[in-house]
Amino acid sequence: MQETSKVTEQPLTGTNIINWLRLLRENRFKISWRYFPRALFISLITLSTAPFALYERIRYGRIIKQTKISKPPVFIIGHWRSGTTHLQSLMIQDQQFAYVSNLHAFLPSIFISCGKLFKPILKRFMPSKRRMDNMRLGPYEPQEEEYAMANISSYSLYHGMAFPQNLNYYSRYCSIDRLPKRTITKWKRIFRRFLQKVTFSSQGKQLILKNPSNTFRVKLLLEMFPDAKFIHIYRNPYEVFLSTLNMYRTMFPYFFLQEPYTDDEGIEFILGLYEEMFEKFFQEKNLIPKGNLVEVRYEDFIQDPVKGLKEIYQTISLDGFEETLSSFNSYLNSNKTYKRNKFTLDETLRLKIKERWNLTLEKWGYNRIGRVTKRLEHRGTKREKRAENRRKEE
Repeated sequence: MQETSKVTEQPLTGTNIINWLRLLRENRFKISWRYFPRALFISLITLSTAPFALYERIRYGRIIKQTKISKPPVFIIGHWRSGTTHLQSLMIQDQQFAYVSNLHAFLPSIFISCGKLFKPILKRFMPSKRRMDNMRLGPYEPQEEEYAMANISSYSLYHGMAFPQNLNYYSRYCSIDRLPKRTITKWKRIFRRFLQKVTFSSQGKQLILKNPSNTFRVKLLLEMFPDAKFIHIYRNPYEVFLSTLNMYRTMFPYFFLQEPYTDDEGIEFILGLYEEMFEKFFQEKNLIPKGNLVEVRYEDFIQDPVKGLKEIYQTISLDGFEETLSSFNSYLNSNKTYKRNKFTLDETLRLKIKERWNLTLEKWGYNRIGRVTKRLEHRGTKREKRAENRRKEE
């Protein structure tokens, strides 16, 4: 696990004071001493933004509450590291869509009234590239609305990354429809209100949202938006595991407010959450009305993304493909030099993944190409090893 003492990249920096106090109380104010500066930084920022949040609530609260989401949202779902970001980044080149940006996700209580004011501050605090894959980051780059939900409520898996001693407790908010009815009602209200806010700020455009956690919530989302459209992107499970493990090791250390889980605990959590995700998704995906779901194989999509996009637009009846074709091509050309990470996996882990994730390996035909990922290594990427060697030299 990579270690860092940096304080400014903890995503709860954009939370509100009520939510921050609620989270501290839920975790009995247990903050590790080495992460105390992060908690102090979050506290100072939430206190300083509280007047702006209050103003926005008074000024825009009623307007947002009355905002209608008249066009069915498009939900991009799939496990983390399956290509959801790449797919959304490509689709938002179509100007008919609105999306949740980093500004929305990390400053959800103040982005309407104070977005321009806080944009340079957010940009200064954010890294220029994502820690786990070097994709570009910026205030207006797309982001999961799950981060916004974490910043305005306690109902998010991502709180388990800040408070890893309660990781299993917060993971229950993935399958939120299994929780008490009162909790479900509150989650729906908070989620809808945030989407209304994004809709209002984008002048009513159709929302295209990507959030891996929503893969657990198909039934719940259909209760809220019966005509919603779903794009499920899936990828070789071996590669997903490796890339997810890299994310845990390289990105989440910037989130911790408590002593982190061990590498073995992280591996077990990844394996278990994946199993739960797809068990639930396969149970619920048939609830999606015909013509509102398209499933995309990541490996096919990256080989010919324009063809893949055309199939998506046709399958779920989206207009505007031909009109946006030049924009799609421009985006693809601008990202031609991007290089994906490569990892290696040891045989012990490969066999464990094959046993635990056999459902998707068989269902999607990846067992037939299983040897392709025999290049993996359990003990860390080359980048991590170089970082460890540098620390030893220092």
